[in-house]
Amino acid sequence: MSRDGGDDIVSRLSSSTSPAEVIKELGYGCTASADYFKRVIGLMPAFGAHELAKVVAMLASTQDALDVSATDLTLNALAAAVGLETPQRATSWNYENAADALRAARPDADWAEAMMLLGEAGDSWTWIGQKIDATNERDKKVDARAPEAVLRMFKRAVDGAVAFPVEAVCSGAAWEGAAAPAQLAFLAHASTCSLDVFDWRACRRVMPPVTDLSGGANPVGTPNHAWLSLDLYLTLDAVARGGGVSPARALSAFDAGLSACPDVVALGAASAMAEEAAAQGGVLAEVVANAIAVYLSSSGTGQGNSGAVLHRVWASGPGGQDCVAMAMAATHEREGGPAVPRMLDVCQDLKALPAALDRAPHALAVELAALAARREYLNLEKWLQERAAASGAPFAAACLRFLRARATGDDAGTLTPGAPKLAVETMAIFFKTLQAGAGGLPPDLRQELQGVAAAAARAHPTL
Repeated sequence: MSRDGGDDIVSRLSSSTSPAEVIKELGYGCTASADYFKRVIGLMPAFGAHELAKVVAMLASTQDALDVSATDLTLNALAAAVGLETPQRATSWNYENAADALRAARPDADWAEAMMLLGEAGDSWTWIGQKIDATNERDKKVDARAPEAVLRMFKRAVDGAVAFPVEAVCSGAAWEGAAAPAQLAFLAHASTCSLDVFDWRACRRVMPPVTDLSGGANPVGTPNHAWLSLDLYLTLDAVARGGGVSPARALSAFDAGLSACPDVVALGAASAMAEEAAAQGGVLAEVVANAIAVYLSSSGTGQGNSGAVLHRVWASGPGGQDCVAMAMAATHEREGGPAVPRMLDVCQDLKALPAALDRAPHALAVELAALAARREYLNLEKWLQERAAASGAPFAAACLRFLRARATGDDAGTLTPGAPKLAVETMAIFFKTLQAGAGGLPPDLRQELQGVAAAAARAHPTL
């Protein structure tokens, strides 16, 4: 680059309203030493917390993203124009030098205030989004090095005088635009940080420790208390809903918690949905449903804390109840009939059979109701009449699929080994109710009902 080019960069430095952009043009050599970077910063007009936030965001999210050849030319031209020595070649930022220089050059800067403005750093975070290249959307994870760099620079600059303000990234609100992937990366990384780096106990909304879990489970989930923070759940939900990242990617931020303390995460997410109704039905519902699925399986494994967890999730309110219903539906779709006895036991334990039946898809509801009737928990005929009146042909079709599988002995049925047996008395109630309402069914379902009833009668002469 020519001397004129050096004069141009000096002119832009001295009048710049965007220090972050100019520093990015100069590149990694700026921070080869703290003194060198301090001298570069000294060529700029004084800047406040907002521009400091942008500089920190840019430094953190461009660790290996710059064209070194191009930036070296620009920095060498600047050095020649202002009489600086030729900078050392570098291929990444030196964050310790950067923090030391920023602190020395701008001693009055309020770093805590600047961190509160990270969400407004806009395009300074762009590289975060551009460096995501996984094929599977669920596996796309933003680069954790960026938040780690922010935390390193902050700790160095304040020299332990103040704690990083957790509400800067975790307040229940989502950052917008290009900053959204950065916030997701920050939350995922911070959830694994020690308390001396990111103090989750300082969050505004925190769940009490879960003290009655068995099996030696940690009542705070993880030693850093991250998964007791309702603000963490609500912020991740806000990020997922904000459109800056997909819900599938937002779910990846829960992986560490679900691996380390799934019960605490289930209860935390349910509590967060109870805290804010707007969070119901999104990623938090999926997190809870996934975490409690083990308690509904026919395998019978991993159910030591089922009572404590399921009762609390159900009692948390409509959002938690929907999560239990989601988990039941997913378990039934995965395992079929063999899971129904366990799910009915859970319904009885929660005293929630009517509500669970109301929320269940037809295929699951039919199986639950049939077994509940056999155990004398339910007036099957009344329930069938009410459900048929409310749902019509789709419910009748589900009943016929169930009866073909369980009542006819037809090889076309889908009876799963281990599914509860269907008593003849229960079959009779199903056919009686369906035949009573047959006039309101489409012709094809009426014809199917006749065929299934005839096949059932052949298979069970006492029917």
